[in-house]
Parts: sequence; C-alpha cells; structure tokens
Amino acid sequence: MTVAQIPVKTFLSKSKIPGVDYVINPYVGCPHKCVYCYAEYMRKFSGHEEPWGDFLDVRYCSVPLKPSLLFHTHVLLSSVTDPYNPYERQYELTRNLLKQLQFSQAHVHILTKSSLVTRDIDILKQLPSCEVTFSFSSSDDTLRQRAEPGASCVAEKINALKILHENGLQTAVMIAPILPGLTDWKEIILQTRPYTNRYTFDSLNMRPAYQRKVFNFVKENYPHLLPLYADIYVKENTIYWHNLAREIRAYADAENLNADIYFPHAKSKLTE
Repeated sequence: MTVAQIPVKTFLSKSKIPGVDYVINPYVGCPHKCVYCYAEYMRKFSGHEEPWGDFLDVRYCSVPLKPSLLFHTHVLLSSVTDPYNPYERQYELTRNLLKQLQFSQAHVHILTKSSLVTRDIDILKQLPSCEVTFSFSSSDDTLRQRAEPGASCVAEKINALKILHENGLQTAVMIAPILPGLTDWKEIILQTRPYTNRYTFDSLNMRPAYQRKVFNFVKENYPHLLPLYADIYVKENTIYWHNLAREIRAYADAENLNADIYFPHAKSKLTE
C-alpha cells in the first residue's frame, strides 16, 4: 500500500449529486478494494501507476472550512472514497473536518462501509443535522470478503448501525450495488431494519474501466452467473432491473418501508 500526503487548496467540491451542495473527499483512493468500485476512474487523475485500492493520498489543507459558506447547505462525506477507511484511525482527517462542520449549521451526510464511524459519535451528536448511511452489497460475509476485502465485516457494520441508532442519530442503509444473483436484499433489510430510518437501492452500474475485473470476479467465484451478467451487461437487457424494481417496491409498500430505488438501467427513479 502506497500512502502519501498531498496538499490541496480546499476540501470542498461543488456537487452534481441531487440534494447535495458540496462533497468532501478527505482522501484520494480507497483501501477497501471493492471489485466493483465506480470511483476507479479517479486513478487517471491521481498520477498513480498502482492499481486502484493499492494507494491512498492523504489530503491536507491549511485553510479551514468557512462556516458562512456552508450555512444550511447539504454536505456529503464522501463520493469517491470512504471517509472512514482504515487509515482514518491514524490521520483523523474526517474527524477534524467534522469538528469544523459543527460551526456551519450544515446538513451532514456520511456514506461509509466502515464501523469506524462510531468513534466519532461525540462529534456527530453535536451536529445540528447528520445522517450516517451504511452501504451493503451483501449480508453474506464470504461474499463481502471476496468483493470488498478491506471494508468492515457485515456483523461489524450492523453493530455500528445499531450503536448509532441507539445514540439517537439518523441512519440509513444503502443496498448497493446490488450484484445480480448475489445480493440478498431482503436479508439485509431483515438484519438492519431495527436500526435504520430509510433505505435506498442502487444497481451495479458497469463502467468500461472495470467491466473485465467484475466479469473475472464472477467467473472465478460464481461461474454459473456468467450468462446472467452477459445478458445484463453485454446484451444490455434491462428486464432484470425492471422486474427487481417492481419486486422491491411491492415489498417496501407491504412492509411500510421508506425506500427509494435508483436503477438507471430501468430508466427511472421508482418511488411511487
């Protein structure tokens, strides 16, 4: 693992994500090494020759965040890295940024696969508005170890979700990416429902940069699913996602779940 510290002029980036004004990415790269990571495109901007997941740039900035600029805005940590990757224990970039956000009255959204977020409960409680979203692609830790070896195990994430919930913090679960034929989304709901307020669902969106990596992963570990993946991602058949969206919506309505479904393959956001 190559770790370097790099200076930046600001941590803030204007966001194109609906409902988010600014994104803060404390790091460049991510040691979680998720086989499906959409952020791998960042490698070409980083100057690194190492494979994605084998380097981490620790960003530092001498200019503090401006509370007046962030007043009542929506701020996301993070979009192309995990703010609680294992090196956050040492560098505490995310913790220090949260301390600054206390004074901005910003609505803070945290997206992570790491139980390390519970370390910062003391600060999270001081934020006027905060929601922590845990991303789950599986409830099966064998699959998790294969697909996202550097992330927290399933049990640790569920326990962290429970701890945050019991401390009165807003939580959410993002069932994403849904790996066709592999992600048991109902089981994820059953294990997390007591500790969360809402769910979002997103499909595995295959980018050309990592399509071969994902297909090799499926071929090595789940070869019986290769025809399904070829049908979805080579033939671009969208029936799978249409049918799955209908199934999830019916289940969510029956169980009275607050759930949003984002399936680009189905060409719609299904909320009704």
